[in-house]
Amino acid sequence: MNSLNEFRNWITGAFVLLLLSAPIGIVQAQNPAHLTVTLTGQTLTAGFNNNVTITATNGYSSASIYPSSVIYDVDLAVSVPTPLQMLGDNHWHYDSIASKQSVGISFQVYAPTAAIGNSYEGSVTLTYRQLGDISYTQESHSISFSVQGWVNLVMYGIQITPQSTSSGGNATVSGNLLNSGNLAAYNANVTVDSEALAPGTSASVFLGEIDPNIPRPFSLQVYFKKNLTDGTYPIIVKVSAIDTNRPASPYTAQLSSGIQIRKPVVQPSSQSRQPTGIIGMIIEILRYLYGLFFGFWTVATAARPSCSCFNATTEFILAAHAG
Repeated sequence: MNSLNEFRNWITGAFVLLLLSAPIGIVQAQNPAHLTVTLTGQTLTAGFNNNVTITATNGYSSASIYPSSVIYDVDLAVSVPTPLQMLGDNHWHYDSIASKQSVGISFQVYAPTAAIGNSYEGSVTLTYRQLGDISYTQESHSISFSVQGWVNLVMYGIQITPQSTSSGGNATVSGNLLNSGNLAAYNANVTVDSEALAPGTSASVFLGEIDPNIPRPFSLQVYFKKNLTDGTYPIIVKVSAIDTNRPASPYTAQLSSGIQIRKPVVQPSSQSRQPTGIIGMIIEILRYLYGLFFGFWTVATAARPSCSCFNATTEFILAAHAG
């Protein structure tokens, strides 16, 4: 009997020694998982470094004392698929995470323009131990990203021709529109707004599609109210457009300028403008002599002028000078 007991003890000791000498392994997490993962900033804008935040919460609870709900030696790793690029380190370590406790990590992800309109799936992997565990437990959670382009409307070179007009007149508003983003804009429309515009007249022009980085000139004629008082009236040039992914959220831009309204200046006719002063006197004398000279040669029956011509000339000069 003693020999049998010794054999049993030897077998038990050998088994325990075998367990103790076995390497520590990693096992997949049991259901339910200890941790929940949430993602903020999963919509990425192409061409930018986008801020992303991941929050991991130890939401595991157990009615039993063992295993403990606290997890230890936690390693959190993030993986994003190509063509997305994660900037910086992708591993974070925590000595422990208590039950109901959350940890947050923030990083940046760059999305190229070739990824516009696509969705990608990454992962968050957490490896940890509980008190008394020989092996590590590993959990993997999926995270999703979507990539969108952006539209940035810029107006420049706004001109109003002429810069001043009369009440009831018109002017031409012109300028340029640029989409400095990386996604085409659609249904672009330029509108001019002012309290001075005549009601019922068109004050907009449709441009349609605006491709990235290609300037689009525009021009439209506007008409002003009658009976406007003189002064400078503000002119606001507005543009709106959409992209196909967000038709309910239009892009807008605007610039301000002004138009001067003033009464028209009546210019005197050339016939009514008469020279005055010494120059006017000389011109009148020359006109008189011209008529006198040519009248002498063209009128055959006229008598040769006598000294009375000199007297008449003298009287004319004195009269013009006195006047």
